[in-house]
Amino acid sequence: MDIKSKNLTNTSVPFSLNLLFDKTLGEATSRLGTTRVGSQLSAGNPCLGLFQHLDSDPVKHALFAVFGTNIYNVNSGAAAGTLTASADANFTTFLNNTLMLNGYQKYSYSDSGGWISTAGVFDLTNVPGNAKFPIEFKDRMYCAVTDRIYYTTPASTSTPSVSWTASGSGSLQAEQEDGGGTIQGLNKVPGYLLIYKQRSIKRWNFDSSFPEDLVNIGTQSNKSIVRARGKNYFFYGPNGFYETDGGYPKCFSRPVQAIIDGIDSAFYSKINGWSDNNNIYWSVGDVTVDWGRGYTETYSNVVLRYTIDTEQWAPLQYAHKFYAMNQYISGNDTLIAAGDADGQVMRLNYGNSDYNGQGIKYLLQSPEFDFNFREYYKTINEYIYVHSDITNGSELQCRKDYGEWKSIGSLKDVVTEVKLQPGMRAHVFEFRIVDIITGEQVKLRGLDFPSIEVENH
Repeated sequence: MDIKSKNLTNTSVPFSLNLLFDKTLGEATSRLGTTRVGSQLSAGNPCLGLFQHLDSDPVKHALFAVFGTNIYNVNSGAAAGTLTASADANFTTFLNNTLMLNGYQKYSYSDSGGWISTAGVFDLTNVPGNAKFPIEFKDRMYCAVTDRIYYTTPASTSTPSVSWTASGSGSLQAEQEDGGGTIQGLNKVPGYLLIYKQRSIKRWNFDSSFPEDLVNIGTQSNKSIVRARGKNYFFYGPNGFYETDGGYPKCFSRPVQAIIDGIDSAFYSKINGWSDNNNIYWSVGDVTVDWGRGYTETYSNVVLRYTIDTEQWAPLQYAHKFYAMNQYISGNDTLIAAGDADGQVMRLNYGNSDYNGQGIKYLLQSPEFDFNFREYYKTINEYIYVHSDITNGSELQCRKDYGEWKSIGSLKDVVTEVKLQPGMRAHVFEFRIVDIITGEQVKLRGLDFPSIEVENH
């Protein structure tokens, strides 16, 4: 029996790389590239922290990155501070000043005073020892030490400042339940400060405490906690990514569980992300995907992008491994910056190649095609039509009955007729389109199979 198959872009995509699906319905478009912000700041050192100080005067905005033992102004290259090497740095801005804590040192920045390590509006001299994770909540500054939360007095209205020791300051013991672990991060949603431990979450609204476990879910990485649209989104390995508005966390990453399962557990504590309120980006390191039957693929420097409105995931691979992400406001543009493993800060979504002309490899994998007759052998006869744009030289691959991927032709633009001599015979077919680009964005639209013969005997 002969059947004809129409364009198959409406079926789900089990795997793609460096392709986005949220611009045009039924079309996959290659991601944009990267460019470097400023110069290389500290060769060989991974980024320990990235933050943009936003002043009430936009001219005074400053992008800062921590590499090695220094805080760098990314645009000017100027260095400040003497930090403990390998200590993650966390920042927050309040009262037109930025506070940095890393568990060892404490610094604050203002445009008028630069970086200082004592006194200042944050009462640096009295910041608790070994403090981490600074955050503002209800006009007070908070930080964490092991499993205790410390908070300041409310900001003074006469001389804007806070105190860690004056009347009105205090601390809160995060419940020392068995197995919860130490505090890994602080963040907030409307009405609550959220206290993230390794395997649990607590809530605090200052008027009353909610120390009981919400659930035995936490995070290994403060930098994985992203605040967007009144919610927190965060990683808890190896289960996946969760969201919460202060209530029971919900896992929303099932569609990319195969990729999550392939994340190196040594990178759990380094997973980092940022959101532009439309998309969330998480750098998850190197990933080994297990496709079964002993077949695995490893991809380095992976970033998972989640689109909030459409709930779509896009695995991306970059030429650089990112250890910290943050917004980067430049003029009237709100951009995303990422600190890499080699003393550099990259701007995402710029141009059509990664920094220094490095190509972007894209891959689109089809679902399994059994053409509704899985029990019978099928033969795809004569040719396959591929619908695309800017794909000259791209490779079309096929895998039959879970065997090896083999090239069956190369693509042109708009419509490519891939001739099959002889036809291809199998129970189940899978296809891939693969290439590396540095020019215009590629667009992939689907496959047509004009003639399929089913052996129904």
